[in-house]
Amino acid sequence: MSSTTFGQKGIEAVHNKEYAAAVPLLDKALESSDSPAWLLARAQAQQQLKNYDAALHDAELAYHVAADRGSGTSRKLMIDAQYRRATIYFKLGRYADSDCCAKWSMNLAEGRPARENDGVEKNVDKDGNYTLNYEDAVADKKSQPGQSGARGGAAALATSVSTAKTGFENEWNRAYAWRSQALGMLKGLPEDHPGRKVSVTKIPARPVKKKVEPVVDSSDDDEPVSTPAGNPTKADDPAPGSVPDEKLKLRVDFYQTNQTVTVSIFVKDVKKDDLRVEFAENQVQIAPLPREVASYVKPGDREATSTFILGGGIVPSGSRWTATPRKIELVLQKAVAGVKWGKWGEEKIGAVASEDVQTATSSSQPAAQVSAQQAQPSPSTAKAPTPPKPAGAPAYPTSSKSGPKNWDKVVDGEDDEDNKDVNAFFKTLYKGATPEQQRAMMKSFVESNGTALSTDWSDVKGRTVETIPPEGVEAKKWT
Repeated sequence: MSSTTFGQKGIEAVHNKEYAAAVPLLDKALESSDSPAWLLARAQAQQQLKNYDAALHDAELAYHVAADRGSGTSRKLMIDAQYRRATIYFKLGRYADSDCCAKWSMNLAEGRPARENDGVEKNVDKDGNYTLNYEDAVADKKSQPGQSGARGGAAALATSVSTAKTGFENEWNRAYAWRSQALGMLKGLPEDHPGRKVSVTKIPARPVKKKVEPVVDSSDDDEPVSTPAGNPTKADDPAPGSVPDEKLKLRVDFYQTNQTVTVSIFVKDVKKDDLRVEFAENQVQIAPLPREVASYVKPGDREATSTFILGGGIVPSGSRWTATPRKIELVLQKAVAGVKWGKWGEEKIGAVASEDVQTATSSSQPAAQVSAQQAQPSPSTAKAPTPPKPAGAPAYPTSSKSGPKNWDKVVDGEDDEDNKDVNAFFKTLYKGATPEQQRAMMKSFVESNGTALSTDWSDVKGRTVETIPPEGVEAKKWT
């Protein structure tokens, strides 16, 4: 397989949020070429896997490689590299550094010189704390590309400066929205918190490329090469046991009803006739499983077996499974009907004895671990006890691709790629505005029929804000 194919597959895996599978594919691709696009894809995957040092290494190297190449896509890749630095520093709790990188991403999107001395990182006081505040960042729109007056609908804030389009308007908006998160976090930090310190530079030090073995180019992927021991090994296979368990684990999705939990296990090239699925009261064991991330795995190897420790007790005889070439689906009958599982469970690589494990539910969910026999009322019992609702469990069945959501406790700030919709941004903007700015936002938005949004009360308080629709759209009065 060529490096280009590895790179394309790696980027595709990142797009599908299969981060553990993406890293080894991009490792292979980057052995022969320092493609900034591949480096940025691997940086995103490493960030989602919480390998922040590796992610930062790739983002900074991508910036330098893109700048060196000077091709037509270089500026876009440099913008993306600065944005990736911003998201990584945010995850590390370095919020001042995160805001600086987001601002540099905006500057590049505006078409400003990459080596311009803009002094962003010098906004610090005598104690070294970042002095830029949330309100300053919200008002920092004078150079927003592609804006003219109040045009652009609800997605554009009112501005009095007309600027030319650069082709990077979406990238600018993305970095601008990210700044609201970084500076929002800074608002609540104590004065001596390290997250207030600025330690980044606009152009990062060039990282040293990690030393890797060259790719063995073979015209036939199935052609074995001889090793000193005389054992045939595929040229693109890592050594057995060299892939960590976390990267071997498969992508799993699930939904549940009062009676069953349906678990979907995504794995390619499943051979249904060879598959062995064993149900127990607290786990399901499956073998042999092909591992795309470690293609050396053979039937009988430890890596070819997975034990799925379940999030609650099941009735093995009432459970079933089906398989297609790309997915294994388990339909598990709950031992206690009506009890919601907080999660489906967890995957363990290799065989695990049933008696050596407990269900993967938390201690706050004892009802999910009750056996089917315990749930049945005895003849002397007038009424069976009602199982308590597990703490933190979802209120209703769900088929969401991201799994069940606990609406009583929504975690803030996770997944930088998913927190970018316009409504969420405006909620954050409104919440952080002063009462006067909120009045201006409400008045301008309502009077303009949603086509303008201003935070300047002195500008809008004495006039009716005109409806100015986007180009190509005609405003009509309701009759």
